[in-house]
Amino acid sequence: MKEYDCIIIGAGIGGLAAGLKLSYSGKKVLVIEKQTVCAGLATTFTRKGFVFESSLHCVDSLGEGGEVREFLEEFGVDKMVEFIELKDFCRLIYPDHDFLVDFNCDNLAASLKKDFPAESKNIDRLFREYKKFFEQFDRFCDLKLPGWIVMLILPFRFPLLIKTSLISVEQFISKFISDPKLASVITDIWRFVGLPPRRLAALYYLLVFKGYYYSHTAYIKGGFMRLFEAIVKKIKEQGSEVRFNTSIKKIIVEGRVVKGVVTDRDEKILSKTVISNANAIETLTELIDDPLLAKNYSQQLARIEKSISAVQVYLGLDIPAKELGMDHFMFSINTTYDHNESFDFSLKQDYQRCSLLLTDHAQIDPSVVPAGKGSILIISFDTFQHWSKFAKEEYRIKKIEVARQFIERVEKYLPGLSKHIEIMEVATPLTIARYGSSPEGAIYGFAQTIPQSGMNRLSQETKVKGLYLAGAWTRPGGGAHACFVSGRDAAELALRYLR
Repeated sequence: MKEYDCIIIGAGIGGLAAGLKLSYSGKKVLVIEKQTVCAGLATTFTRKGFVFESSLHCVDSLGEGGEVREFLEEFGVDKMVEFIELKDFCRLIYPDHDFLVDFNCDNLAASLKKDFPAESKNIDRLFREYKKFFEQFDRFCDLKLPGWIVMLILPFRFPLLIKTSLISVEQFISKFISDPKLASVITDIWRFVGLPPRRLAALYYLLVFKGYYYSHTAYIKGGFMRLFEAIVKKIKEQGSEVRFNTSIKKIIVEGRVVKGVVTDRDEKILSKTVISNANAIETLTELIDDPLLAKNYSQQLARIEKSISAVQVYLGLDIPAKELGMDHFMFSINTTYDHNESFDFSLKQDYQRCSLLLTDHAQIDPSVVPAGKGSILIISFDTFQHWSKFAKEEYRIKKIEVARQFIERVEKYLPGLSKHIEIMEVATPLTIARYGSSPEGAIYGFAQTIPQSGMNRLSQETKVKGLYLAGAWTRPGGGAHACFVSGRDAAELALRYLR
């Protein structure tokens, strides 16, 4: 019977990052994935020559000098793919404002002061606070101390990390900015964390803001799947294994110590450690072979709020979207300046007023579509409950109707869009739940609210020795960047345990 140093359940971003680090640390690793491909919710799919990103638009800190890029460089993955660095973030469209947001923090501040001159001094104050927070955060990340010592010194040496985990984005911004329209523009990135400013912990907003505006953002030529396939190849080159089309039926636990797994083919595989990149709910309530512990976890996790889900419309076009007026690779379309209200529109299925995010990946990289053609991804938040009640035919009709409404709204900015559609695919929260194995189609794992932020977020360490969590459901949080960090940190925990 084979025995491994670590078995990794799930080849999502966190699982792949963990597998990469462990295999390069000389450990014998087995990554097990139930789908036919890797990357989980971050995968790509192809229809008639069109390559569609399931969820990723771009990845912050993937550009030169960024945290994710440096992680990939450590293992030579950067030599296997081509990075396309992005200069401008997004075209923001509001009822009274329409402008392009630069990725550079200094350029962003300058453009904000130009559009909101009365707030110039407040903008300077806000950006000084950003800088102060980021300096504290970087020093915190550089600490090489035991966890208990870090917890003791945290309130004294890193007070902003504590403070921002206890207040909302709305509370944080309101201390500096008085113009509500400016506040909306500054907090537009709430959609990349999945909660509006009133409910989103300021800590998560600041970390995402840091990744986009104080680091370099990039796309992968040919699609993000090229990156994840390169990681799989690197893992195999180190003598470790990656298996697809294999599910885990049970995590073997003896005396609260992990011993291995049992697959859906009743194959028992022993391992000194296990890292689960599967969702935490399934891992801790269904897979662990300890009924009492599973029951306790079930009660604990039932009280934790899941993140929002989404509806996504993928369009393959017979001409480049730029010819229709898509003058930037990403549009953020808002019918109101109040993001809390916009979020409520999604909760109420108000498809005419909910915010929309458009991404034209072909504008970044023309190789993802057939020559002379284009593509558009339209995404808006939604809930699993809105879609779970329909019979099969009702569900199909509902998908087409929602897609039609989105396309009609987008045609205000891209006239004639509907006449140039060759391919249309629609993903709903049910799609995300099915293919991403994500309860209720949650796209960011557990919601990143104030009570669920920072040290209050579900720990990567479990009550089973040698069993660790990776991915959006645990620390540090949701999003591609956070999942890379989560996988790296889970690998470090496993290495410490193995030592």
